[in-house]
Amino acid sequence: MKIERNKKELSKYPFVSKIDMPEVKRVTESAFENELAYRQEAAMQFRIKEILGQIEHLGESLSRNININDLMRYKKLVRDFLKEATSEAYQLSKKRGRNRRGRTLLMTVNTIDAEVEKLINDFRGKKSEPMEILETLDKIRGMLVDLMI
Repeated sequence: MKIERNKKELSKYPFVSKIDMPEVKRVTESAFENELAYRQEAAMQFRIKEILGQIEHLGESLSRNININDLMRYKKLVRDFLKEATSEAYQLSKKRGRNRRGRTLLMTVNTIDAEVEKLINDFRGKKSEPMEILETLDKIRGMLVDLMI
């Protein structure tokens, strides 16, 4: 048995008409999406706090004894922190829709990175006073805490 379908004849039936079909619009996010976003944010906050704790511990170690290896580890930890913080900030700005390019945050990241570079160059170039190095470390730590808030 062969069934022929003619599109002109199908329009006679009401179920084919798209005029009466209601559109489904998503009003809120699903519970799964909310839970997933909450878990991801909690994991990100945990990683950020963990890295910040390591930075503070290494800063205390540097206050007692300053050497180039600890300064390089400090620089790496600051970069890791900034990577985590900027990825989180980008996600939040994407959700809120404000400042899509993130220029304000990017300027803060560059400032912190410049401070770390200055600290390394000061240490390599000349023996700075320990108080100057500690002052710079406190300045960097303050900027990182400001980023977290």
